[in-house]
Amino acid sequence: MRMTSGAVRKIGVMALSAFLAAVLSTPAAAQQPVEITKTDITRQKSIDASQITVLGVRLGEAKDQALKTLQQIASVKVQEDQASGRIFVLAPPTGNSAVMSLKVVENQVTTINLVGGFGEWLQGDTRLLFRAFEDDSLRHKLLGREDAREVVRGGTKEAPAVDITYAYFKEGILLHSSMKQTADSKQVEARREMVLLFPARSR
Repeated sequence: MRMTSGAVRKIGVMALSAFLAAVLSTPAAAQQPVEITKTDITRQKSIDASQITVLGVRLGEAKDQALKTLQQIASVKVQEDQASGRIFVLAPPTGNSAVMSLKVVENQVTTINLVGGFGEWLQGDTRLLFRAFEDDSLRHKLLGREDAREVVRGGTKEAPAVDITYAYFKEGILLHSSMKQTADSKQVEARREMVLLFPARSR
């Protein structure tokens, strides 16, 4: 049976439509994730927090799976706080210092916080990014100008405190720094963290 040119064109269009539908329907989650402790994420063509894993855990993952993954790491201790809906990762496992926490909402990881000593586990310029609070040009070079910057000052004249947040909503990354000086001006308490959350939708 010989097919007409119109029928051939119709089959070709149908095949192309089916192929495009399959490609477009492939969820972003199917992409190969990048482990932040093994890869410099600033070298990626684009940064998307939903495509980053931290110690094998990823945004959107079920709580039980995240717990199972973290509990297999001998160099950390995992604690779940059901009251706050958070899972804390402590290092070293014999200490009480959290280097990472997960926020769980409706049994799903929605936020990953990296704090304190976790910066030492990062690779390349990602490690610099974790410290890039005093250098605007470095942050902008690595991530681009932030969507929002918020500075909150508090404390007293003798013991000032300041909180700074740089938000990169398109990439799903927040950088947060807080500093507080003791009343005798002899000590400054500093806390730095990188927060991964689902990137903002295109608008």
